[in-house]
Amino acid sequence: MYMNRNLHRVLAAAVASAGFAAVPMPTFGATLSCTAASFSAVADSQGNINVNCTSPGSTGGTCSISASPSSLPSSGGTVTVSVNCGANTSLTGGKAATASGTNQWTDTIPANTLSTGVTYTYTVTGDGGSKSASVVEAGTGSTPPPPPGGAIACSGFSKTHVIDVNWSGSTGNVRVLTKDYGGFGSNEIVVARFTTPASSAPNVYAQIKAGQWIDADTARTAALSQTPCDFPSPNPLGRLATTSGWGVISPSVTYAIGGSSSFYAILQPSTTYYFNIKNEVSGASTCSGSCNMFIELAKPNGL
Repeated sequence: MYMNRNLHRVLAAAVASAGFAAVPMPTFGATLSCTAASFSAVADSQGNINVNCTSPGSTGGTCSISASPSSLPSSGGTVTVSVNCGANTSLTGGKAATASGTNQWTDTIPANTLSTGVTYTYTVTGDGGSKSASVVEAGTGSTPPPPPGGAIACSGFSKTHVIDVNWSGSTGNVRVLTKDYGGFGSNEIVVARFTTPASSAPNVYAQIKAGQWIDADTARTAALSQTPCDFPSPNPLGRLATTSGWGVISPSVTYAIGGSSSFYAILQPSTTYYFNIKNEVSGASTCSGSCNMFIELAKPNGL
């Protein structure tokens, strides 16, 4: 609180409240200014007035700060810092934060080319005190590349066909054919593997899907999972991330990278996922001979 009173009145009031006899007041006008939460004026036995200005923040003021998001992929991104720390507020730290409002700053974090993560700390200081918040940016080594194709063998199947679907290999949808990876027959399983990009697009949906290619229609079971050979039910990625128990001819899973959903799969950036497909329903084989398919990965707009 900023207080500005005539010195003559302040001193006279202080002396009277302290129980001292009045002393001659100066005949000239003067102003006492104190930029603080409060101050006190006390007379001593010599007739002097001692004025004490309370230091900013020492009267129990509140101060808060938040940085969003609190973590970034290695590609970097924009951080919004919101503060509430009273008057005379300043912000330090980060990369190059600029004010975007009365109590808000934005900071653009560049890509991190190091293998380890980097921490950016923001500190706000004001009449309410001082507080800090941190943002962690992942390093390039935080998400190792997926293992080479063919390194997966699913137990209980005569053959495992591992297909790497390269997210960055095309500007549009990515389509692969099982006939180019050893075919797809009875008691066999296809594991289509892909890794999401470092950035997210919350609640922007796309699909990974499959369908017959040349061969006859066949009912199958499919699931999108963080684990190869896995058909979880319920599926932790989303209620519809595993196809229904009676099987489907053209299985598909709708997903987004970031956000939330009660039904669809929600994936995370820089993470490897597996679209597992088997030619069976409820444990019974559905394929006789060759049952080839196409598998197509559609990417969310902007990614």
